[in-house]
Amino acid sequence: MADEFDIIDLVFVAAEKSNTGLIGYKDNSATGEKRNHYTVRTTGMETKDYVNKSPVVNVNIFIKKFENGMTNRSAMRDAKRKLTTSFKSISHPLGMYFKAKVVWSESLGEAKEGFDCTNIRLEVITELN
Repeated sequence: MADEFDIIDLVFVAAEKSNTGLIGYKDNSATGEKRNHYTVRTTGMETKDYVNKSPVVNVNIFIKKFENGMTNRSAMRDAKRKLTTSFKSISHPLGMYFKAKVVWSESLGEAKEGFDCTNIRLEVITELN
């Protein structure tokens, strides 16, 4: 059985394997980060007798805007496609029940000053009895 920390670790490893060229952070990005990056975080863990489910794992992609304020669409598109593809086959320990799926993806606009942000939301289930 995996807890929310294990889930973040597994999703983070999958994100790193996507070869986006972005810097990855668990939970929050470093204060004052100026480079393109992504964060992997969860809203907690729901534990029941029959299932362990992390309600959502949020992967936020932050792509710096051009100097003129325009969106760097190609960089965002490439990062999002690579991450989404990588999340279709997340590696997990042998014998662990692990099911993850992307439930939605949406632009969050300028969630951080100077960056465009896109959120990829995954639903993760780690145990069925």
